Amino acid sequence: MPTSTSRQHTTWGFVAAGKMAAAMARDLRHAPGNRIGGVVSRTPESAAVFVRQFGGQAYATLDTMLADPGIDVVYVSSPNNLHYEQTKAALLAGKPVLCEKTFTLNAPQLAELIEIARGRQLFLMDAMWVRWLPLVSTLRELLQRGAIGQPLQLHAAFHSLPPIAAGNRFYSPALGGGALLDLGIYPVSFASLVFGAQPQEILSKAELAPTGVDTRFSAIFHYANGGVAQLAASFVGRMRHDIMILGSEGNIRIEMDRGGWKMRRLHLQQGGGTRTLTAPYKGEGYGYQAAEVRRCLQAALLESETMPLDESLAILRTLDTLRAQWGMRYPGE
Repeated sequence: MPTSTSRQHTTWGFVAAGKMAAAMARDLRHAPGNRIGGVVSRTPESAAVFVRQFGGQAYATLDTMLADPGIDVVYVSSPNNLHYEQTKAALLAGKPVLCEKTFTLNAPQLAELIEIARGRQLFLMDAMWVRWLPLVSTLRELLQRGAIGQPLQLHAAFHSLPPIAAGNRFYSPALGGGALLDLGIYPVSFASLVFGAQPQEILSKAELAPTGVDTRFSAIFHYANGGVAQLAASFVGRMRHDIMILGSEGNIRIEMDRGGWKMRRLHLQQGGGTRTLTAPYKGEGYGYQAAEVRRCLQAALLESETMPLDESLAILRTLDTLRAQWGMRYPGE
Protein backbone atom coordinates (compact mmCIF):
# COMPACT_ATOMS: atom_id res chain seq x y z
CA MET A 1 0.00 0.00 0.00
CA PRO A 2 1.14 3.61 -0.50
CA THR A 3 3.21 4.91 2.36
CA SER A 4 1.46 7.42 4.59
CA THR A 5 1.93 8.84 8.05
CA SER A 6 -0.68 9.75 10.61
CA ARG A 7 1.92 10.78 13.18
CA GLN A 8 1.99 14.26 14.60
CA HIS A 9 5.41 14.73 13.03
CA THR A 10 7.20 13.44 9.95
CA THR A 11 10.62 12.35 11.16
CA TRP A 12 13.56 12.70 8.77
CA GLY A 13 16.70 10.62 8.52
CA PHE A 14 19.55 12.55 6.90
CA VAL A 15 22.08 10.74 4.72
CA ALA A 16 25.19 12.97 4.75
CA ALA A 17 25.93 15.92 7.01
CA GLY A 18 27.40 18.51 4.65
CA LYS A 19 26.37 22.04 3.72
CA MET A 20 23.23 20.96 1.87
CA ALA A 21 22.10 18.81 4.79
CA ALA A 22 22.66 21.70 7.19
CA ALA A 23 20.67 24.08 4.99
CA MET A 24 17.79 21.62 4.79
CA ALA A 25 17.93 21.01 8.55
CA ARG A 26 17.76 24.75 9.29
CA ASP A 27 14.76 25.17 7.01
CA LEU A 28 12.76 22.32 8.51
CA ARG A 29 11.71 24.82 11.17
CA HIS A 30 9.74 26.59 8.43
CA ALA A 31 7.86 23.38 7.56
CA PRO A 32 5.51 22.61 10.47
CA GLY A 33 5.11 18.95 11.32
CA ASN A 34 8.63 17.97 10.23
CA ARG A 35 11.50 17.14 12.54
CA ILE A 36 14.97 15.60 12.46
CA GLY A 37 15.32 12.03 13.67
CA GLY A 38 19.00 11.51 12.97
CA VAL A 39 21.87 11.48 10.53
CA VAL A 40 24.44 9.11 9.11
CA SER A 41 27.69 10.36 7.60
CA ARG A 42 30.84 8.87 6.11
CA THR A 43 32.72 10.73 8.85
CA PRO A 44 31.45 10.31 12.43
CA GLU A 45 32.83 13.74 13.30
CA SER A 46 30.51 15.40 10.78
CA ALA A 47 27.53 13.48 12.13
CA ALA A 48 28.40 14.55 15.67
CA VAL A 49 28.56 18.21 14.65
CA PHE A 50 25.21 17.88 12.85
CA VAL A 51 23.55 16.38 15.93
CA ARG A 52 24.92 19.12 18.18
CA GLN A 53 23.53 21.77 15.85
CA PHE A 54 20.18 20.27 14.89
CA GLY A 55 19.37 17.41 17.24
CA GLY A 56 18.47 13.82 16.55
CA GLN A 57 20.91 10.96 16.82
CA ALA A 58 24.01 9.91 14.92
CA TYR A 59 23.72 6.44 13.38
CA ALA A 60 26.82 4.31 12.94
CA THR A 61 25.72 2.99 9.54
CA LEU A 62 23.11 3.63 6.89
CA ASP A 63 21.59 0.20 7.53
CA THR A 64 21.14 1.06 11.20
CA MET A 65 19.24 4.21 10.34
CA LEU A 66 17.11 2.45 7.75
CA ALA A 67 16.17 -0.20 10.30
CA ASP A 68 14.83 2.43 12.72
CA PRO A 69 10.99 2.39 12.61
CA GLY A 70 11.00 5.95 13.93
CA ILE A 71 12.39 7.31 10.65
CA ASP A 72 9.53 8.19 8.31
CA VAL A 73 11.46 9.51 5.31
CA VAL A 74 15.08 9.64 4.18
CA TYR A 75 16.79 12.73 2.77
CA VAL A 76 19.85 11.94 0.62
CA SER A 77 22.29 14.83 0.12
CA SER A 78 25.57 12.97 -0.36
CA PRO A 79 27.84 13.48 -3.41
CA ASN A 80 26.21 12.69 -6.74
CA ASN A 81 27.92 9.33 -7.17
CA LEU A 82 26.29 7.98 -3.99
CA HIS A 83 22.69 9.00 -4.69
CA TYR A 84 21.80 5.84 -6.59
CA GLU A 85 23.09 3.25 -4.12
CA GLN A 86 21.89 5.09 -1.01
CA THR A 87 18.42 5.82 -2.39
CA LYS A 88 18.14 2.21 -3.55
CA ALA A 89 19.10 0.96 -0.09
CA ALA A 90 16.46 3.19 1.51
CA LEU A 91 13.74 2.05 -0.87
CA LEU A 92 14.61 -1.61 -0.37
CA ALA A 93 14.35 -0.98 3.37
CA GLY A 94 10.85 0.39 2.88
CA LYS A 95 11.64 4.08 3.39
CA PRO A 96 10.29 6.94 1.26
CA VAL A 97 13.07 9.14 -0.15
CA LEU A 98 13.75 12.75 -1.07
CA CYS A 99 16.99 12.73 -3.08
CA GLU A 100 19.05 15.77 -3.93
CA LYS A 101 19.62 16.77 -7.49
CA THR A 102 21.05 15.57 -9.64
CA PHE A 103 18.91 12.54 -8.76
CA THR A 104 21.40 9.98 -10.13
CA LEU A 105 24.39 10.05 -12.46
CA ASN A 106 22.33 8.89 -15.43
CA ALA A 107 18.85 7.96 -16.57
CA PRO A 108 19.20 4.14 -16.35
CA GLN A 109 20.04 4.45 -12.64
CA LEU A 110 16.97 6.58 -12.00
CA ALA A 111 14.75 4.31 -14.10
CA GLU A 112 15.70 1.43 -11.77
CA LEU A 113 14.94 3.48 -8.65
CA ILE A 114 11.55 4.49 -10.03
CA GLU A 115 10.74 0.86 -10.80
CA ILE A 116 11.62 -0.13 -7.24
CA ALA A 117 9.62 2.72 -5.70
CA ARG A 118 6.55 2.03 -7.80
CA GLY A 119 6.82 -1.71 -7.31
CA ARG A 120 6.95 -1.28 -3.53
CA GLN A 121 4.50 1.64 -3.55
CA LEU A 122 6.94 4.01 -1.87
CA PHE A 123 7.14 7.77 -2.21
CA LEU A 124 10.16 9.07 -4.14
CA MET A 125 10.94 12.65 -5.15
CA ASP A 126 13.63 14.76 -6.77
CA ALA A 127 14.76 17.59 -4.46
CA MET A 128 14.43 20.30 -7.11
CA TRP A 129 13.53 22.74 -4.34
CA VAL A 130 12.96 25.77 -6.58
CA ARG A 131 9.80 24.12 -7.93
CA TRP A 132 8.06 24.93 -4.63
CA LEU A 133 9.28 28.49 -4.11
CA PRO A 134 6.31 30.90 -3.89
CA LEU A 135 7.58 32.92 -6.86
CA VAL A 136 7.82 29.80 -9.02
CA SER A 137 4.27 28.91 -8.04
CA THR A 138 3.28 32.38 -9.24
CA LEU A 139 5.19 31.81 -12.49
CA ARG A 140 3.49 28.46 -13.05
CA GLU A 141 0.09 30.07 -12.59
CA LEU A 142 0.96 32.85 -15.07
CA LEU A 143 2.10 30.34 -17.69
CA GLN A 144 -0.94 28.11 -17.19
CA ARG A 145 -3.38 30.96 -17.75
CA GLY A 146 -1.49 32.23 -20.79
CA ALA A 147 -0.38 35.55 -19.31
CA ILE A 148 2.36 35.86 -21.96
CA GLY A 149 0.74 33.67 -24.59
CA GLN A 150 2.86 30.80 -25.87
CA PRO A 151 6.42 30.72 -24.46
CA LEU A 152 8.74 31.17 -27.42
CA GLN A 153 12.19 31.66 -25.93
CA LEU A 154 13.90 31.09 -22.59
CA HIS A 155 17.26 32.42 -21.42
CA ALA A 156 18.52 30.81 -18.20
CA ALA A 157 21.97 30.19 -16.72
CA PHE A 158 23.76 29.40 -13.48
CA HIS A 159 27.38 30.43 -12.92
CA SER A 160 29.32 29.89 -9.72
CA LEU A 161 32.93 29.68 -8.57
CA PRO A 162 33.64 26.59 -6.48
CA PRO A 163 37.11 26.13 -5.03
CA ILE A 164 39.65 24.26 -7.13
CA ALA A 165 41.36 21.68 -4.97
CA ALA A 166 42.56 18.11 -5.19
CA GLY A 167 39.68 15.75 -4.53
CA ASN A 168 37.09 18.51 -4.80
CA ARG A 169 33.77 16.93 -5.77
CA PHE A 170 33.05 19.65 -8.33
CA TYR A 171 35.96 18.52 -10.52
CA SER A 172 35.96 14.81 -9.69
CA PRO A 173 34.51 12.31 -12.19
CA ALA A 174 34.45 9.67 -9.44
CA LEU A 175 32.15 11.90 -7.36
CA GLY A 176 29.87 12.84 -10.26
CA GLY A 177 31.36 16.31 -10.69
CA GLY A 178 30.97 18.90 -13.42
CA ALA A 179 28.99 22.08 -13.99
CA LEU A 180 26.14 20.21 -15.69
CA LEU A 181 25.15 18.03 -12.75
CA ASP A 182 25.90 20.60 -10.07
CA LEU A 183 24.57 23.80 -11.68
CA GLY A 184 23.21 23.03 -15.13
CA ILE A 185 20.42 20.89 -13.73
CA TYR A 186 18.73 24.12 -12.62
CA PRO A 187 18.28 25.79 -16.04
CA VAL A 188 17.61 22.44 -17.72
CA SER A 189 14.86 21.62 -15.21
CA PHE A 190 13.52 25.16 -15.49
CA ALA A 191 13.24 24.76 -19.26
CA SER A 192 11.22 21.61 -18.68
CA LEU A 193 8.87 23.59 -16.44
CA VAL A 194 8.42 26.43 -18.93
CA PHE A 195 7.92 24.36 -22.07
CA GLY A 196 6.32 21.32 -20.44
CA ALA A 197 8.44 18.93 -22.49
CA GLN A 198 11.97 17.90 -23.34
CA PRO A 199 13.72 19.33 -26.42
CA GLN A 200 13.34 17.76 -29.83
CA GLU A 201 16.84 18.88 -30.82
CA ILE A 202 19.86 19.79 -28.68
CA LEU A 203 22.89 21.77 -29.82
CA SER A 204 25.59 22.13 -27.18
CA LYS A 205 29.25 22.66 -26.48
CA ALA A 206 31.31 22.23 -23.32
CA GLU A 207 34.77 22.94 -22.02
CA LEU A 208 36.22 20.01 -20.10
CA ALA A 209 38.67 20.23 -17.22
CA PRO A 210 41.82 18.08 -17.22
CA THR A 211 39.92 15.70 -14.92
CA GLY A 212 37.37 15.08 -17.68
CA VAL A 213 34.30 16.86 -16.26
CA ASP A 214 32.74 19.98 -17.75
CA THR A 215 33.71 23.35 -16.30
CA ARG A 216 31.25 25.22 -18.50
CA PHE A 217 28.70 24.53 -21.20
CA SER A 218 26.16 26.26 -23.36
CA ALA A 219 23.19 24.68 -25.07
CA ILE A 220 20.32 25.53 -27.37
CA PHE A 221 17.19 23.43 -27.00
CA HIS A 222 14.65 23.34 -29.84
CA TYR A 223 11.14 22.15 -28.98
CA ALA A 224 8.49 20.54 -31.14
CA ASN A 225 6.17 23.54 -30.67
CA GLY A 226 8.80 25.96 -31.98
CA GLY A 227 10.10 27.10 -28.61
CA VAL A 228 13.81 27.68 -28.03
CA ALA A 229 15.80 27.65 -24.78
CA GLN A 230 19.29 29.11 -24.48
CA LEU A 231 20.94 27.64 -21.40
CA ALA A 232 24.37 27.77 -19.78
CA ALA A 233 26.25 26.91 -16.61
CA SER A 234 29.84 27.23 -15.51
CA PHE A 235 32.39 27.12 -12.72
CA VAL A 236 34.11 30.28 -13.98
CA GLY A 237 32.61 33.00 -11.81
CA ARG A 238 29.76 34.29 -9.68
CA MET A 239 27.45 36.58 -11.56
CA ARG A 240 23.84 37.62 -11.70
CA HIS A 241 21.87 35.64 -14.25
CA ASP A 242 18.29 36.84 -14.54
CA ILE A 243 15.85 34.52 -16.28
CA MET A 244 14.04 35.77 -19.38
CA ILE A 245 10.93 34.17 -20.86
CA LEU A 246 9.75 35.67 -24.13
CA GLY A 247 6.18 34.86 -25.10
CA SER A 248 3.87 35.54 -28.03
CA GLU A 249 1.87 38.07 -25.97
CA GLY A 250 4.31 39.29 -23.34
CA ASN A 251 7.53 38.67 -21.46
CA ILE A 252 8.66 37.67 -17.98
CA ARG A 253 11.94 38.58 -16.31
CA ILE A 254 12.86 36.94 -13.02
CA GLU A 255 15.46 38.71 -10.91
CA MET A 256 18.04 36.36 -9.41
CA ASP A 257 20.51 36.89 -6.60
CA ARG A 258 24.17 37.00 -7.54
CA GLY A 259 25.84 33.64 -7.09
CA GLY A 260 22.74 31.51 -6.57
CA TRP A 261 19.32 30.48 -7.82
CA LYS A 262 17.42 32.56 -5.30
CA MET A 263 14.48 34.27 -6.99
CA ARG A 264 13.47 37.71 -5.72
CA ARG A 265 11.12 39.46 -8.15
CA LEU A 266 9.15 38.69 -11.27
CA HIS A 267 8.52 41.42 -13.85
CA LEU A 268 5.55 40.72 -16.12
CA GLN A 269 5.44 42.77 -19.32
CA GLN A 270 2.13 42.82 -21.21
CA GLY A 271 1.36 45.31 -23.93
CA GLY A 272 2.88 48.64 -22.94
CA GLY A 273 2.98 48.03 -19.20
CA THR A 274 5.09 46.13 -16.70
CA ARG A 275 3.94 44.71 -13.38
CA THR A 276 6.34 43.60 -10.66
CA LEU A 277 5.40 40.67 -8.45
CA THR A 278 7.18 39.58 -5.30
CA ALA A 279 6.80 36.41 -3.26
CA PRO A 280 9.28 36.27 -0.37
CA TYR A 281 10.27 32.87 0.91
CA LYS A 282 11.16 31.66 4.37
CA GLY A 283 14.72 30.75 5.28
CA GLU A 284 16.78 29.54 2.34
CA GLY A 285 13.72 28.18 0.56
CA TYR A 286 14.28 24.48 1.24
CA GLY A 287 11.44 24.06 3.70
CA TYR A 288 8.79 24.12 0.97
CA GLN A 289 9.94 20.81 -0.47
CA ALA A 290 9.87 19.27 3.01
CA ALA A 291 6.29 20.49 3.39
CA GLU A 292 5.47 18.90 0.02
CA VAL A 293 6.94 15.57 1.11
CA ARG A 294 4.86 15.59 4.31
CA ARG A 295 1.72 16.52 2.35
CA CYS A 296 2.26 13.66 -0.08
CA LEU A 297 2.97 11.14 2.67
CA GLN A 298 -0.13 12.15 4.61
CA ALA A 299 -2.22 11.87 1.45
CA ALA A 300 -0.66 8.46 0.60
CA LEU A 301 0.69 9.82 -2.69
CA LEU A 302 3.61 8.04 -4.32
CA GLU A 303 4.95 11.14 -6.05
CA SER A 304 4.44 14.88 -6.31
CA GLU A 305 2.53 16.31 -9.25
CA THR A 306 4.83 19.35 -9.06
CA MET A 307 7.95 17.25 -9.72
CA PRO A 308 6.69 13.94 -11.11
CA LEU A 309 9.08 11.05 -11.51
CA ASP A 310 8.53 10.71 -15.25
CA GLU A 311 9.64 14.32 -15.68
CA SER A 312 12.71 13.78 -13.49
CA LEU A 313 13.62 10.79 -15.65
CA ALA A 314 13.07 12.74 -18.87
CA ILE A 315 15.32 15.54 -17.58
CA LEU A 316 18.08 13.04 -16.77
CA ARG A 317 17.82 11.65 -20.30
CA THR A 318 18.38 15.20 -21.55
CA LEU A 319 21.47 15.48 -19.33
CA ASP A 320 22.70 12.16 -20.72
CA THR A 321 22.28 13.50 -24.26
CA LEU A 322 24.32 16.59 -23.40
CA ARG A 323 27.15 14.54 -21.91
CA ALA A 324 27.12 12.20 -24.92
CA GLN A 325 27.62 15.20 -27.21
CA TRP A 326 30.72 16.13 -25.20
CA GLY A 327 32.07 12.60 -24.88
CA MET A 328 31.86 12.92 -21.11
CA ARG A 329 31.40 9.72 -19.09
CA TYR A 330 31.51 8.85 -15.42
CA PRO A 331 33.40 5.82 -14.08
CA GLY A 332 31.43 2.63 -14.56
CA GLU A 333 29.29 3.94 -17.43
